[in-house]
Amino acid sequence: LSPFFHCLQGEKNNGYEVLYQNMKYGLSATKELAEYFRERSNLEEYNSKLLTKLANKAGSSGGGTFSPLWIILKSTTERLSELHAQKVQKLTELVKNVTKYAEDLHKKHKSVKEEESGTQDAVQAMKESTAAVAKAKDTHNARLQEVEKARKDNSAKEIEKSEAKLRKHQDDYKALVEKHNIIKQEFEKKMTITCRRFQEMEEAHLKQMKEFLSSYMDIVQNNFDLVGQVHSDLKRQFLELTVDKLLEQFVLNKYTGLEKPGK
Repeated sequence: LSPFFHCLQGEKNNGYEVLYQNMKYGLSATKELAEYFRERSNLEEYNSKLLTKLANKAGSSGGGTFSPLWIILKSTTERLSELHAQKVQKLTELVKNVTKYAEDLHKKHKSVKEEESGTQDAVQAMKESTAAVAKAKDTHNARLQEVEKARKDNSAKEIEKSEAKLRKHQDDYKALVEKHNIIKQEFEKKMTITCRRFQEMEEAHLKQMKEFLSSYMDIVQNNFDLVGQVHSDLKRQFLELTVDKLLEQFVLNKYTGLEKPGK
């Protein structure tokens, strides 16, 4: 039996409702996941635009000995902006895939509700039968008490009357229990199949949701690695541009001649 079969247990017979509600939660979780990815994409797009704006401002004051460092800062910021833009594209594609899955899942859930109508009927019949048996049991106990009371009162007329009521109720109670057992067998048969079906659906759903998350983590990790490489390149270029090299580049770029003025 599937792990979901334990939902059959319990006096209220709410197993089907639990399984069906859980299926609906799955659709809600899918929509929420798509929204989470969408918000993350919006955040990356915002960061990309801010970095582009920042890159345009870098070194806008002009030349000077610090100019080469402005150049690498500007280039680095532009690369980071592009990486965020690439991440937006990948996340947008992921959102499309999750949204499409949510739409398909919604259609599937509608068909499941229709196809499982027989189980719903069996559940309702089981609840009604269980309630009827419980009520009949209470009545049976009341009839027994009437017989005991009549015997204590030693009233032959009341004893005969109460015992007749008890025998009639016992026959009705027996027939009700036999009917209940048939209903219970049908209920358990349908619920066993339904539990197995719901579990297979849930396993497939969880597998798909984990695949979406795995794709998301790959996008984040890949972007993180590329951003790390950009920062490593920045540090390498920064260390290469020593004070002496900065001065040397300035002299080469601004060279005006070796001859002293006035000669």
